Amino acid sequence: MRKILWIILCLALVGCRTQQLSPLPIANVPSPDTTALPSFPAEALYVLGAQWEADSLLQQELSIADYIEQELMRLYPERAYNGYINKLYSITDRLLVSSPQRPTLFAPKQQEIRFAHNQSPSGTLYAILDSLSLDEELQVLELTPQEQADWQRLQALAHSNQPLTREAFDTLHIEFFDEENILLTLLLWRGPRLFYRVLQSKARAEKLAYYYYGEATNNGRPGDAFKHIYVNVLLRTYVGEWLSHAIMDIFWEWKSPNAPCDHFMDLHNNIIGRQTRYDDFTTLDTQCNVDMRHWLQWAENVQHFVQDSLNGHRQEWDKETPTFIVEPAAEKVSDTQYIYWDK
Repeated sequence: MRKILWIILCLALVGCRTQQLSPLPIANVPSPDTTALPSFPAEALYVLGAQWEADSLLQQELSIADYIEQELMRLYPERAYNGYINKLYSITDRLLVSSPQRPTLFAPKQQEIRFAHNQSPSGTLYAILDSLSLDEELQVLELTPQEQADWQRLQALAHSNQPLTREAFDTLHIEFFDEENILLTLLLWRGPRLFYRVLQSKARAEKLAYYYYGEATNNGRPGDAFKHIYVNVLLRTYVGEWLSHAIMDIFWEWKSPNAPCDHFMDLHNNIIGRQTRYDDFTTLDTQCNVDMRHWLQWAENVQHFVQDSLNGHRQEWDKETPTFIVEPAAEKVSDTQYIYWDK
């Protein structure tokens, strides 16, 4: 009898312990809206792409698209869904085909890109877009100490043996790295390095626009013009003219729809940065400090250009001015002058 009671007591204790160790119920996660095209942190997208690229076994199991979609569904179950990448591809194809110039994300793969050569300030180094070693890549980008620290944090996550967590990305926020959706196709088709160049170019343009113009970097002001001209200089240098057109004139204009006054101002100033004034902006002043990063010298060149009122053409527009007035007016402006509509 005593033995039976002892067994019952032990079972009771085990049952209590099992109850205490059982996991707490997981809170209900809302189902994602499968009609939407959600955005995700650029840091997370880059790390997932770099992680796939560095793992040869993973590449044998899953395509980069399947891996990123799978991980986004795990990390962001309330946003990501099965079929998200296919929807992204479909929208991207439609945008590229509908563009008058029909840029392609594949043709520039063998395009030569001009890079400044550190050892020879007046010389240039020509490199195939996707053939740089990691050391050459970092040399070309001329990272600042803060950018190097951010880069290392991204690499630490990409090469970690631990499973990625959402908390890791919530705490890893790089200044001016925003959430992206349509730009993810660039990562899927051209890889994480090129994706990082685009993110870094955008971040530099935002930082330097704020440095020169403070809060006056939007709504048709000269600081807004500087930002668009300069980011196109950077993108033309780091990813080529075709891709910079696709990114600036198609992807980002689609992602953030503007009033006609802003839309046509942006398109006009984009061309100045990557085409008509590109050579002027990237010409290095031999009087400048040879240790100064080249992209900072380019920023000074763009800022001096914008500050000269003779280079600007002010339009009498506002947010309510319709397209049929804005578009022909923008077409009449010289492609060597930038447009702004608010002082």
